[in-house]
Amino acid sequence: MIQLDHLAVDARDVAASARFLADILGLADPVPEGEDDDMYRVDLDHGVFVLLSPASEPRFSHVAFRVDAARFATIVGRLRARGVAFGNDHDDTHNHRTDDLLGGAGRLYFHDANGHLWEVTC
Repeated sequence: MIQLDHLAVDARDVAASARFLADILGLADPVPEGEDDDMYRVDLDHGVFVLLSPASEPRFSHVAFRVDAARFATIVGRLRARGVAFGNDHDDTHNHRTDDLLGGAGRLYFHDANGHLWEVTC
């Protein structure tokens, strides 16, 4: 068996970045992590988590999440409510479309303050 444990993603402001991600995805509040609590953990399902690690110049990351249709619709609503640009094409994250160009039920991409490309699909 191989199972994903966690992903590490750089962030300038780990607390704010973790809160942003947890809020958009509708997850529990992030928790401090590491010896000095200098990182933040955003818990997903099945014990998997995203670990936001401090970096003055974050390296680009692209992380994709698969969700059910109901959660997808809720995420779209949260992005709209917060005024976060999104789109169904990774090269056009401002078109506000959610139809899946790859044939699925829905797909969107959005960037965070660190320049990371987050993808949500159902």
